[in-house]
Amino acid sequence: MSVNTHSTSHKHPTPSPATHPSWRFGALGAAELLPKLQRHLLKQDAQANWQLVWLNNAGRPVIGLLPKMAWSVYATTPEPRQPAAYTVVGRRRGDKHAATYRTMSYEAWQEVLIAYGQTHQTDTNSQADPSAPPHYQHGLIGFIGYDIAAYELSPADAIELAAQPCAVLGHYDIYLTPCDSGHGWVLRTVGLYTVADETDPTLVSLISCLDSLEQQLSKATNSIAKTPAPLSLQPRWHQHDYQAAFDKTQYYLEQGDCYQINLTQKWTGQLASESESTFTQATSLIDYLPALHQNTQAPFAGYLQTQPHDDDRFDNSDNSHDARDPHSVNTQFELLSCSPELFFTFTKEPNSGKHHIITKPIKGTMPRSTNPTQDNAYKQQLIDSEKDRAENVMIVDLLRNDLGKYAKIGSVKVPKLFAIESFSNVHHMVSTIRAELKDDAHPLTVLFGSLPAGSITGTPKKRAVEIISELEQAPRGAYCGTMGYMNFDGSGQWNVLIRTLQARHAPQQNTLVNLWAGGGITVASDCAAEYQECLDKVGNLLDVLAQKP
Repeated sequence: MSVNTHSTSHKHPTPSPATHPSWRFGALGAAELLPKLQRHLLKQDAQANWQLVWLNNAGRPVIGLLPKMAWSVYATTPEPRQPAAYTVVGRRRGDKHAATYRTMSYEAWQEVLIAYGQTHQTDTNSQADPSAPPHYQHGLIGFIGYDIAAYELSPADAIELAAQPCAVLGHYDIYLTPCDSGHGWVLRTVGLYTVADETDPTLVSLISCLDSLEQQLSKATNSIAKTPAPLSLQPRWHQHDYQAAFDKTQYYLEQGDCYQINLTQKWTGQLASESESTFTQATSLIDYLPALHQNTQAPFAGYLQTQPHDDDRFDNSDNSHDARDPHSVNTQFELLSCSPELFFTFTKEPNSGKHHIITKPIKGTMPRSTNPTQDNAYKQQLIDSEKDRAENVMIVDLLRNDLGKYAKIGSVKVPKLFAIESFSNVHHMVSTIRAELKDDAHPLTVLFGSLPAGSITGTPKKRAVEIISELEQAPRGAYCGTMGYMNFDGSGQWNVLIRTLQARHAPQQNTLVNLWAGGGITVASDCAAEYQECLDKVGNLLDVLAQKP
């Protein structure tokens, strides 16, 4: 069936399995399209669980929407001397007026996800091209936060969890990817066609909705991004506060508790409300995405929004736990990441079925300069830095140890050590580790079991997260967790959630936004240099948000 992908007056006919509707959407890239797409979808149906998500995937972007099944995980008040349990809220597409929740352990949720993936593993339209770079095909997309992973690593330390989702994953069988021509977006679907060549009603409605967005964006004035209100984020710590935490970090290092500790600090602010803003629209975090991505061009950037859950609609038929605690408030949550760091890439050999894993920890940073001579000098200074090399190799050894639990004996290799990669605002020292997974090691098990990433904790990891909790005195939330996708065949790609903003929208309250930055501290670290490194890492983000020239 032929589909007219560029006409603004022609409606897409009902597609067949052989066709994929596509749209130009005003020739917008993902970061520019997302704010407009999200507002359009909510205007069409404010009750649907759109759960819009975007992953940049090192230039192979995917936009997921309307997940078939979605899970949001919240902390519960732990019972004395009982294992940690979480409220897992489940929502199925098409069921607008109900959600189910269960109280379960971290491990039990992993088992639910693995079993679900195995059920849907063969539910696909076509075989993926084995020669293609890693990309999303059909599976789970979302994030797992730092807090839940750190808590599970050291449950006796009772690490605080932020009052927001600890993790969110969705099964996206409907998603947009760039057209092969590079102009426009094509709709990919899995399992939404019947043998009678009829289309799922959800898909018919969605195509109509995207057709109307195409018509709007075909008008030049509608494709221009509206400027959100300036957003000023203020540091939670002054420099003397950082000095005090740094000194305590040095004490623990000198006592031999750790070899390296990743100390971070927080910036906070509030989004302008509709009544406060003189701009054309109430502001959400997504409105800052176009400018932030234009500035950073981060390879592993991403965005996710969850809609509020109405507790009165929860089905409590199989559990007496009361989910109406501070972590289960009816809130909207946004996550916007400008991450340059790859955590894991999982690949699967098409013939043998073997899974391989790649991780690229970042440890070592120098600022960029607009002066080429000075920029090269900064880069060379990083190359020559014995301190940064020592920090980097500590984390390489930690990750080799993490992967050793799941990798075949002798397969863990380090093909690149101390490579320099340059980004918009900083140079980073990056190493590469590869391994082949054991036959019985499920990639989701490897992912969950390796969190939080060593590059943002320190070593040894367990003691590092305990010291971090003591010194930072605030939960990190999603920051320093991971965001990405896992196809049902076990291939996938996950970032480290650094350079990441979080926004929590609660009824009758201001929308709180936070941003963090930090770095690895060793006995050789200098406090002033480490403090400046924090500013180097997020200074450009703070300027973009505040709309400074």
